[in-house]
Amino acid sequence: MTNINPVWDVLASQASSAVLKAEARLEKFAKHKQKIVVRQEKISALLVEYSNHSERIQGYGGSGEIDNSRKFIAQLMDLQNRTHHEYVDVEADYGKAKKALILANQEKLKADFLSQREKEIQHQMLVTQEKRELELQGITQFNLKR
Repeated sequence: MTNINPVWDVLASQASSAVLKAEARLEKFAKHKQKIVVRQEKISALLVEYSNHSERIQGYGGSGEIDNSRKFIAQLMDLQNRTHHEYVDVEADYGKAKKALILANQEKLKADFLSQREKEIQHQMLVTQEKRELELQGITQFNLKR
């Protein structure tokens, strides 16, 4: 008379799946953040390099070259600004994904606990039923011997 209720197992499985999805999403945002950081470092290095280049060429003329250098530095600064905003947005998404992972883990723990509790209840019911059957057999044997 095992009457195991697989509902809790299904819920635990779904919760595990949700955790895996949340972990994958968090990792995706972490990788995106890292790419942005690398991009920011490259842009900063280019800004330093072209600022130094601009200072060197100012000394010996070439207004066209100076204007081009200034325009390029302005474009780099604009790109740096946009990259910063992108990082802020991804950081917010990362925070949301982290919260979602925490909630998914909590749900998984809850579902695992309920599943385990159901298994323990079923086991206890089985043990109780077996005890009753043994007692009935003992009583029946006792009555037959008399």
